[in-house]
Amino acid sequence: MRMKLILISALSAGSLALAAEPKPLPPIPTLEEMAGEWMAAQEVANLPAVHNGYDILLVRPDLVSFSYRPGYSVGRNLKDEQRMYPLIELFLGGKEWQAAESRWYPYAALRRNQDCGGLSVETDVRLINEENAVLCRIRVKNPGQADSKTDLRLEMGARLHSDGLTALRNYEDILDKNRKKPWIVALAPVQKPAWVNGEGSKVVWNWPVNLKPGAEMVIEFVGANNLEKETDKLLARVKGWRGDFDKPMQEAKAAWEKRWRDAFTPANKHYSGSLPRLVTDNAALKRNYYMGIVTLLALERTRFPVHPRCFITSGERPAGLQYFWDTSMQSKVWALLEPEGMKAMLRLWLLWDVRIGTAMGLAGFDSPEDAAKKNMERKRPDTLQGYAFNACAMFKTVLDYVRISGDFAFLDEKLPSGKTVMERLDAIAMDWKGLELPDSPLANYGENANLLECAPAYIHRVPSANAQNVWMMRQVADLYELRGNKQRAEELRGEAKKLLPAVLALYNPGQGVWSTLHKDGKRVELRHCVNYIYVGNALADDLTPTQRSEMTQFVQRELLMPTWMRAMSLRDPAAARSDRPDHGPMGAYDGWTALTVGAMWRLGSPKEAFDFYCRTAAVTKEGPFAQAREFYGTMRLQPDAPVRIAARGGSLKECISGVAFSDVVIGAFFGFSPSLDGKNMLADPKTPRPFTGTLDGIRWGGSYYRLSADQSGAKIEKQSF
Repeated sequence: MRMKLILISALSAGSLALAAEPKPLPPIPTLEEMAGEWMAAQEVANLPAVHNGYDILLVRPDLVSFSYRPGYSVGRNLKDEQRMYPLIELFLGGKEWQAAESRWYPYAALRRNQDCGGLSVETDVRLINEENAVLCRIRVKNPGQADSKTDLRLEMGARLHSDGLTALRNYEDILDKNRKKPWIVALAPVQKPAWVNGEGSKVVWNWPVNLKPGAEMVIEFVGANNLEKETDKLLARVKGWRGDFDKPMQEAKAAWEKRWRDAFTPANKHYSGSLPRLVTDNAALKRNYYMGIVTLLALERTRFPVHPRCFITSGERPAGLQYFWDTSMQSKVWALLEPEGMKAMLRLWLLWDVRIGTAMGLAGFDSPEDAAKKNMERKRPDTLQGYAFNACAMFKTVLDYVRISGDFAFLDEKLPSGKTVMERLDAIAMDWKGLELPDSPLANYGENANLLECAPAYIHRVPSANAQNVWMMRQVADLYELRGNKQRAEELRGEAKKLLPAVLALYNPGQGVWSTLHKDGKRVELRHCVNYIYVGNALADDLTPTQRSEMTQFVQRELLMPTWMRAMSLRDPAAARSDRPDHGPMGAYDGWTALTVGAMWRLGSPKEAFDFYCRTAAVTKEGPFAQAREFYGTMRLQPDAPVRIAARGGSLKECISGVAFSDVVIGAFFGFSPSLDGKNMLADPKTPRPFTGTLDGIRWGGSYYRLSADQSGAKIEKQSF
């Protein structure tokens, strides 16, 4: 399809104290405090992104161009892979200058070069809240001692019409590939150019630059897009934004600030819930906790039919993809902040066949009923044709929603499939049946594409997913017990008891690591964090003290580095063939880092877990939590290798798994883990905490609480506002 481009010239096992007197909530960090630092270009592979509740914008290595709705696996540094907007190039004195530094803000992406032929250039790119509209401000300063006289021009691939207003370019609508439509793109300079050239396939805006020492000039422009049929409305809006440019620039920031405040305000008007405010003198703890929430809000989308407030996995994938595995890593935070939206999504998740695919798309249908119908039309395969962790990811997320929201009635809700939520949880917990091979009760979870995608030996009968089967069956059994169905509870516990020895037999004594059992019967050692995380969390009470200690020693010895970790040990037999930043030995998926911390805590090393968690705050100088951070450069094999957000290997910018850095603070450090019987709020109140702090305004059972933690453990007191 063709798209036109228009240019406009011109209660608990712990201590429950009495309810305190109403007090104002403690302050939260400002968004300026959450911003990253200026990063040198050679230290950054994945440049800053901006989100506005509707979409994502990525900046490029030059000073002004950007990619809007980039789509999955787009080469973010390649000029010929531009989406929605043409490539916009900035020339100063006849030369195009690259950005020497970049800086991330939640609401803006900054780039600068302080030596562009004697001039300093800084650009600020923002998105208007929930609009297909881009704002760009260019500041040119003369830091020297002499007058500077040159010119600044912006060039873009376009073709002006005879009226000087319109240009054409081919684009496709990537919102929904099944409904391609022609789109209009409009660009308008705020300050009138001295001259405009529209000859050939280039449009050029040019301004003279005549600056005395210490003086500066500002050039700004607006970009927006919409369906072709909305051309007149689009032009009117762009003219309005151009006419009062500073107002939408400030409103872009203000919209982010309001959403940020709402996220931590009980009974706010945006979210159906709210998040607790962390108070602590530990700057690293505070930084990671709040950065996780910033990451979540960046990935909020308000334009999908499932619910007005949805959270996607990453903005760079096709619009609206929500991966089950990634999303499960922030289930506590999700249940606290947006229980209504979470429940709406889980109704659709529970119609999904866990053996199929990896993610659910939120676009491409007209209503939740339409999505439900499409889910139910999927034909069930006999073998695994999706992620091995779909089942436990869905199960954990549903269970956390019920435990934290207290909405146990959800278990009896009948889904469009005719099954109740409880029946679906039972079916998911038992889905491993039928995946076994004749020589072992362990389920076969397929090949690389079903598991870690880059670890050639991490296949077939892996301990991680099989341990989760034991855990899921036990959890469903507990639910049945509470609901009076003792017969089904005992059946499930019996199945778990039979599977457990086969899982435990995969442990390598003295090494702290686990092996997989390949389908040919070969046992292969795995030195990877995924086993530590998923076996450690599922079977902590089944492991001996020696096993727990050995497992943590392995992680500390081979995976944890000063400020980040390796997902796979350099000593893993497959390390040389597994060089992907998220799952291999040269970095780690951001979610693995937080989940490893949680497993360390659960396996009896809270101080060590907390210390490492705090060290990782150093990486947030670059920005929010992403899909993966990598070790790079000539030192990348060394413990003190530099760390950055990765771009290679399909790694994307912000990723929902990074919200696990907040989730682990709530669920592990403060121990907020309501029991299924509703009797306990805290999992381990007597464990001494290696920090002092409070979580204020955490909601459970219709009331708000303050959780306090220090060397004596954790305790609870009711709050009112």
